[in-house]
Amino acid sequence: MAEIELPVWRSWERLLPGRLVSYVYTALFCLGIGVTNWILDSGVTFWDSLIVSLCIGLSINSMFVFFQDACETYMSPYVAAIPLTAIGLLVGLLLSGTVVVGDPLFFFTDNYTTLVFGVFFGILGFILFSTRARLMETQARLAAAEIEQERQARLILQTELKLLQAQIEPHFLFNTLSNIAGLIHTKPDVAEETLLNLTTLLRSSLSRTRQSETTLKDELDIARAYLEIHKTRMQGRLEYDIDTPSVDIEDFPVPPLLVQPLVENAIKHGIDPKETGGTVRVRVDSDANQLRINVSDDGDGITSTQSSTGQSSTGGTGLANVRNRLSTLYGPNASLSLRERPSGGVEAELALPRNT
Repeated sequence: MAEIELPVWRSWERLLPGRLVSYVYTALFCLGIGVTNWILDSGVTFWDSLIVSLCIGLSINSMFVFFQDACETYMSPYVAAIPLTAIGLLVGLLLSGTVVVGDPLFFFTDNYTTLVFGVFFGILGFILFSTRARLMETQARLAAAEIEQERQARLILQTELKLLQAQIEPHFLFNTLSNIAGLIHTKPDVAEETLLNLTTLLRSSLSRTRQSETTLKDELDIARAYLEIHKTRMQGRLEYDIDTPSVDIEDFPVPPLLVQPLVENAIKHGIDPKETGGTVRVRVDSDANQLRINVSDDGDGITSTQSSTGQSSTGGTGLANVRNRLSTLYGPNASLSLRERPSGGVEAELALPRNT
């Protein structure tokens, strides 16, 4: 729903709390001016000096609070400040003359010193408080813009996640269905198991488009089904091992589709290109601060993968998507690292904060 645009003359209401605070600062400033005037002019009492100062200062401040936005629709902020200050000063002098001596024109006819004094400090007060008010408004607008930018980033992230969750590569789906068709007559048990694993993947892909969070156990079940399908397809060239975590972290909430891209990357860039195949290992451990998910393979390593596929040392598109999601959801508290194993292959480690 589109945002309702307030009339210009009411736009100050959105900044009302900040401008109410300006009255407090103005009163304190006027107190200082009143004391200064009382000390310098022996012919005026403290209360008279304070009343004059407050009337002038608060009048000028009120002009900016109630009429600044309206004036700035017709002239620049710097030009608009001139009539606002002049009218505020005029009202303040009339009001203070009425309160102090009962004559609104007293400071225009009988006491020019106060008039000059009021003009000087009115200009000084305008410079100080208008500058401060603009800084406060600018900071408020910047904060609002940052909040809106973060909201938009999260909306984009959610959209990308839903597309990613709903996406199953066509060739992977067709190859799996083709393998199932070929196994139905020769190995019906294997065909049934593969079909069940594919059903698990499809069901999770559809259901998680409606979820922004899942559990670690569910993520590992999806990874296991994905590995089983590839194990059948690769006919003995793929082995895998999943080190199931202790029960106390199986229900740990995690964003969906974090583990599968790591497993897919290990198979696609590590095991599949290797003629003899290899093993993918998924290991989970945790401490009081972090949950760590480690996916490793004994393929040809990063250097070989780069030379054959052009993949960077930071991983492919799938890992880039994981990093972007981690950055948006957790900021610097989560990370995904990719490194070459000394014994061969690649190791990806995902670290998530446990207190979020």
